[in-house]
Amino acid sequence: MKTFDFFYSIDGYPELCNADPSALLSDRGLSYGHGLFETINYNNSSFPLKHRHLSRMCKDAAELSINTNEKKLDGYLSKFHDILVHHKFTEGVVKIILSAGSGGRGYQNPENISPNVIFRYSPSPAEGNLQRDHGVNLWRCAHQLALNKPLAGIKHLNRLDQVLARNEVHPNECDDGLMFDTNDCLVETTSANVFLKTQSQGWTTPDLSLCGVSGVMRSVLIDEIFPALQLGVRVNSLTERELSAATEIFICNSVKGIVPVTGILNQDQSEVKPITIGSNTRDLQLMLAQLYSCFK
Repeated sequence: MKTFDFFYSIDGYPELCNADPSALLSDRGLSYGHGLFETINYNNSSFPLKHRHLSRMCKDAAELSINTNEKKLDGYLSKFHDILVHHKFTEGVVKIILSAGSGGRGYQNPENISPNVIFRYSPSPAEGNLQRDHGVNLWRCAHQLALNKPLAGIKHLNRLDQVLARNEVHPNECDDGLMFDTNDCLVETTSANVFLKTQSQGWTTPDLSLCGVSGVMRSVLIDEIFPALQLGVRVNSLTERELSAATEIFICNSVKGIVPVTGILNQDQSEVKPITIGSNTRDLQLMLAQLYSCFK
């Protein structure tokens, strides 16, 4: 079913009209946020990072007692892909929501969880290429992430922390907000992972063992892109001290790729402190584009 600039499907089928409304309204994803999602880059009628997305979804689904497998999800996605091709959609973003399905009243899982898989297509964000080229400014979010080790790393449906942080008052010149946890450690932005470089420690990305989302692009960079350039990168706790000492910073996600950070709003919110886009950041962007042309 097409709605404005969006296109929806359940389990990869072309119409929603056959779905049972009572089952959808009692869905545990809607009632409790019991589920997870992936946001996949759709480029030249293909999904360049499909395996990483589906593999992560299956792994994290098990943590939420949702039984699925990559073959089944790939089959649903293939059906949805056929619909996109039929409608001549070749570029954009596909969001996959995997919920725990209908469960009635109460937090207790039903005896047999029957997941719903919902697909949503939308056009690629218009600002993606511009941000990759020219960078973005960030502010420091006042809202902090609570420590929650069992859910750390998982891209689950409970996104109220990000909703509250993203809607804080901030200057128009800032595009996203840096989020810290209740221990005052840097975690991520509201929609991306963070990498920064300091003279003393080189490249580091925040440790996400206590909270935050372990993004697909973050894993691509750690596993493939940094090694391809023979650049070291650490996973470690980062505080305001390392952030202030950074000589290069970028944020990343699977839709926009690597986006340089060109400024961060001061803690007193008086002005944006400029940051130069460094040569390492540009080299990482080029290597990513060589391996995955959708990020050119």
